[in-house]
Amino acid sequence: MKRKQGLILAILGASFWGLSGVSSQFLFKQPFSPIWLVGMRLFVAGLLMLLFAASQPQLKAQTFKIWQSSSSRKQLLLFSFLGFLPAQLAFFLTIGYSNVATAAALQFLNPLFTIIYCTLKKRCLPNRIEMITIGLSLGGTLLLVTNGNFGSLSLAPLALFWGIVSAIGAVFYSLLPQKLLNDYDATIVVGWGMFLGSLPLLPVVFLIALPAFSVPIIINIVFVVLVGTLLASLAYIKSLAFLPAATTQMLGSFEPLTATLACMLVLQDKLGGFEILGMVLILSVVFIQFGFSKLQA
Repeated sequence: MKRKQGLILAILGASFWGLSGVSSQFLFKQPFSPIWLVGMRLFVAGLLMLLFAASQPQLKAQTFKIWQSSSSRKQLLLFSFLGFLPAQLAFFLTIGYSNVATAAALQFLNPLFTIIYCTLKKRCLPNRIEMITIGLSLGGTLLLVTNGNFGSLSLAPLALFWGIVSAIGAVFYSLLPQKLLNDYDATIVVGWGMFLGSLPLLPVVFLIALPAFSVPIIINIVFVVLVGTLLASLAYIKSLAFLPAATTQMLGSFEPLTATLACMLVLQDKLGGFEILGMVLILSVVFIQFGFSKLQA
């Protein structure tokens, strides 16, 4: 039952992220700064989540207790500044330089970096399945960024750079909070993670000049904050209490799938054949790893 609950939470979190990326792409065309949007969404969503936790009798004591342990403080700060902030900021910068479908696909290279991290940590070479998935990830990314024209990049170099940073950030985002979730509720871990992650961006949030607001803009901002940040992050991080990080990353395939489908239906974006093939190759890594893990079980 707990595994089923974890699967549902991971799928919902990834899907909400994919949909929020579409809203963000709309906002960037208005234009809103990706840095402003990330700082604002993390600050507001984090503050709301902490206020909610402090208002609940069963969570109130934990809200600040997490700061009393030096180990918890260190883990929380690492999660906020090495996981939450780079994963969120780099992802939305990638959208700004390309589009949400491409950003989601590049971020989904995080299983590749997880394999590399675990390989270095265990000091052993990848097995055959891991070598295959590394090859598919790299091949898919090459197709995605060149659209089959290997003499040039179809992506802006900055889009590729920030996409890779977002994938690395997603690895830490999945691995760093696991110890905290053993002792504290996910609401508190996510709330502090978002609030702390927003702090370096607050000068931009409060000082940058903004375009005129309209009803569609307000609706998309509210959706990004409440659904794409608060609910998405809470669902994904809470799933880590029931599932291994590798499994939640596999289920992250719903993010690029949701983003791509929403872009085609809502924003009417068109992807080239090689770009679609590249995304399929990247997503195939998830299902190969998932199938292999079932064989080992």
